[in-house]
Amino acid sequence: MDKKILLTIKGNHISADGEQHSIEFVTEGRLFQKDGVHYIEYEESAISGKEGTKTLIAIDNNSVSMERTGTSFSHLFFEPGKSYVNNLMTPYGILQMGIIPTRIKYEYNEEQGRLDLVYQMAIDGKTAGTNELTFFYK
Repeated sequence: MDKKILLTIKGNHISADGEQHSIEFVTEGRLFQKDGVHYIEYEESAISGKEGTKTLIAIDNNSVSMERTGTSFSHLFFEPGKSYVNNLMTPYGILQMGIIPTRIKYEYNEEQGRLDLVYQMAIDGKTAGTNELTFFYK
């Protein structure tokens, strides 16, 4: 399987003080499979604030890896029951980002698929809130 897809990405961030910020955008991407792992690849846009960045999502059983390269660099891991700390390279310097996944769900068939990620986030050890990401492709 290797095909072009239409990808809808919805993001919702709920800060530690309860304030919400949401984005949604549609872009073209690529879906492919290698050694039983599903991959979604797409270019970020100005809407996401990461224009010039390519994102590669790897979905393997119940774990997800999200790698961004280009003008923004990060490599995030999502696995139930495990927390991860990664360095996030930003235009303002390197930040330490902690991730605690609370929901990982991937459903797909021959025509479409959906990935839901919900995770708690901390930046440099301080609670930064909850992120909800939905990737829908067809």
